[in-house]
Amino acid sequence: MKLAPILALVFIAPLFAQAPATMGVGEIRAGMKGYGKTVFQGGKIERFDFEVLGVQKNAAPGRSRIMFRASGGPLAETGVLAGMSGSPCYIDGKLIGALSTGISFEKEPIGGITPIAEMLDQLRDIPDLAPSRTPLILPKLEPPKVLKSALLGQMLDFKTLLGEGAEATSMALVGSPLGAEAQKLWSGLPVTFAAGPTLSGGREEASPLEPGGMAAIMLMQGDLDLAASGTITYVSGKRVLMFGHQLFNLGPVDLPLWSATVATTVANYQSSFKLAMPVAPIGALRLDRNSGVAGILGAEARMVPMRIGLNLGGKRTLNFRFEIMDHPVATPALAATAVAQTLDAHTRGLGLQSLSLQGNIKLTGQAPIQIDYVMADLNPGRMAQYVGAMLQALCLNPFEKPAFEGISLTIKAEERLDLTGIAAVRLLKARAKRGEVLPVLVTLQNIQGVRETATFNIQVPYSAAKGKATLMVGDGYSLMAADPDERVMEVANLGDMVRILNGALRNNHAYALLVQTQTGAGLRGTRIEGIPPTVASLVGGDGASSDNRLQRRIIGRAVLPLEREVRGLSQLEVEIE
Repeated sequence: MKLAPILALVFIAPLFAQAPATMGVGEIRAGMKGYGKTVFQGGKIERFDFEVLGVQKNAAPGRSRIMFRASGGPLAETGVLAGMSGSPCYIDGKLIGALSTGISFEKEPIGGITPIAEMLDQLRDIPDLAPSRTPLILPKLEPPKVLKSALLGQMLDFKTLLGEGAEATSMALVGSPLGAEAQKLWSGLPVTFAAGPTLSGGREEASPLEPGGMAAIMLMQGDLDLAASGTITYVSGKRVLMFGHQLFNLGPVDLPLWSATVATTVANYQSSFKLAMPVAPIGALRLDRNSGVAGILGAEARMVPMRIGLNLGGKRTLNFRFEIMDHPVATPALAATAVAQTLDAHTRGLGLQSLSLQGNIKLTGQAPIQIDYVMADLNPGRMAQYVGAMLQALCLNPFEKPAFEGISLTIKAEERLDLTGIAAVRLLKARAKRGEVLPVLVTLQNIQGVRETATFNIQVPYSAAKGKATLMVGDGYSLMAADPDERVMEVANLGDMVRILNGALRNNHAYALLVQTQTGAGLRGTRIEGIPPTVASLVGGDGASSDNRLQRRIIGRAVLPLEREVRGLSQLEVEIE
């Protein structure tokens, strides 16, 4: 039997009670009866009854789950509802824990309760202030891997970031459903989204700020609101515990906490849910653990401001503003979701269309990271991936937590297909002397078949070695994939990441690169020149690579900005004299 946590996820904004007496798992027996508190309609807290079926020992190592059968309210029709997560459960007036799991496709309301002792154990140390520094959370992901993915405009998926085997969390999505491309961005995250309609106006009565009341955690707010809603379990002073299970199990977080109301309950054959809506801010969420989430009332959360300007063929411009969760794992995916959803809602899905993107990412103490990308098709996921990949490189750096001042993007949609291919490459001479200019003729062809010729002039450096060299002509992404410079990326701090991102090859430029294989080896990213191959094999390849092969490096380059997407790659041999 697979149990699914029951957190309600909603698209969309003061808890004081005396801490009750508690009852430990060791005192609980099958057949005991009790009651829980939750909201089924509006803001009114109601009671439901339950009977203990037994205690599941070692549901996880060192963890237990109290199994129950519930009754009351709409539960006979709906079963256990997503959004009931965190509902405090009592026996003889003592708090035993938080309702936290239900069963998909259940025919009667049977589920699990997370013992209150486990919640208190994991959530007792709620920080008063949000963490100013996030520790290295992904030690197995080396900076060059994340950076290389970003330079190719490809996000690392959640399975790569978080690993496999995480239990899925059932979340009910209330609001405009995520489009297909936005859903792909969340692939591999242990979350299952279920869509439902959103409501505005009407009843906006917030539930009381006490155990049993509804609350919502804002992941994104503004012109696209995304929040996870559930039930308050426990209050002590300004500290509040909720859910009885994880949000994402990210540890320290900083997110707005809102009061909420329930428009209605929705019976669903797979998993019924509450149609919940945030009402007003009440504090900040500070901890996200396996046994629940915890926040502080009256605190303020810091979000990352994001702006998207969408120019529709020069005829009109739409401006959108968002605030997104500031966390190394979630920020890139949320920013990419904002891009994907904006394009999905306002650009066409059929016909010829090109999208160009300019903008910047501003960090405190760093040069702005420049955004420059062109997409000659109707797949908003590619542009969303590009934005998310740039943010992953920044957010997942192991050196320091970036302090975001803002993300500003301008997207222009054109009613044409701005695509150019590398049709042919020709050298005027196959030999070049060191110090002279090597002319390169490149034939470009657009989607209509119209051809044009451009000339690259590459300076052959005096430092070039005599012998063979390779001329590589293509777009930035094709060249990055071919890895023309195989030396390790020297990354020692966040500033290095910013420098490399700003110097990245672009997909709207054509490049000509002159590449040579170099003898030598490397140590800690520093090249050791002129040593014999036998010694090089002992030291290792440049950057201590495991295959011990000689490394290529770029010795000359030229660039042709085209302001349209370029595709293609050609290679020719050149003799350096």
